[in-house]
Amino acid sequence: MSNHSSSIPELSDSGIRYYQTYNESLSLWPVRCKSFYISTRFGQTHVIASGPEDAPPLVLLHGALFSSTMWYPNITDWSSKYRTYAVDIIGDKNKSIPENLSGTRTDYANWLLDVFDNLEIEKSRIIGLSLGGLHTMNFLFRMPERVKSAAILSPAETFLPFHHDFYKYALSLTEPNGVEKFLSWMMRDRNALHPNFVKQFQAGVMWQDGLRNPSPKADGFPYVFTDEELQSVQVPILLLLGEHEVIYDPLSALHRASSLVPGIEAEIIKNAGHVLSMDQPAYVNERVMRFFNAETGISR
Repeated sequence: MSNHSSSIPELSDSGIRYYQTYNESLSLWPVRCKSFYISTRFGQTHVIASGPEDAPPLVLLHGALFSSTMWYPNITDWSSKYRTYAVDIIGDKNKSIPENLSGTRTDYANWLLDVFDNLEIEKSRIIGLSLGGLHTMNFLFRMPERVKSAAILSPAETFLPFHHDFYKYALSLTEPNGVEKFLSWMMRDRNALHPNFVKQFQAGVMWQDGLRNPSPKADGFPYVFTDEELQSVQVPILLLLGEHEVIYDPLSALHRASSLVPGIEAEIIKNAGHVLSMDQPAYVNERVMRFFNAETGISR
């Protein structure tokens, strides 16, 4: 039910294949949407917008290699009350087109600031998963005046370093059966990803593009926030972790977040792993909306 009006830039064969699989995944989007590009100082950013145009804004930031199409199990509920903007994180494998991206934490915060400004969002709620959760924390730490509240799901690092298994599986993605092994490790048998989405993930892995997935930098991502940074957070946060999280120990992450971040609500979700918005969409959808409703004191 999408209405996308975006042109494909000049791409390699693997890039064209990726765009085709992205569009196939977007066909799973269950509500009407508009797909478009906005300009930022770091390149063109692709956005999928859904929900009433006069509703309060809600920005969605996806996990690495998953792109904004990952939100299809959640978007019906969230766009019923909010004007949702699913933003393709620049520098990751998706439809955004990076230019002049250094990959520092400051640049990433400024990129998201440009997104807010170009969408004419003065202040928004944000939901971020994995890489998107790390971006969310980085942004609300640097630009708290632009964030009303945030739901951070299974954030990449942020509170704890990655378990060494993460690097073992991630570095083997391009090997034969690497994608299958990675997804099996991350998802187990809790969730059978839609074949369209698996094809998109595979195409993203095989799309060799130096502008996307830049090398980690000392002042970039991944990143574990210091005690002092976490103690200085000024924005209401909901942290959701899956009991079967594999990228770090979820109980340790919950403890560190709860002991340092002022006023944080933190919860471990049963029968969920890293991609908990896909493992347990009904509960995650409701839990996030309940947090936003309680934070405003109203039901809209």
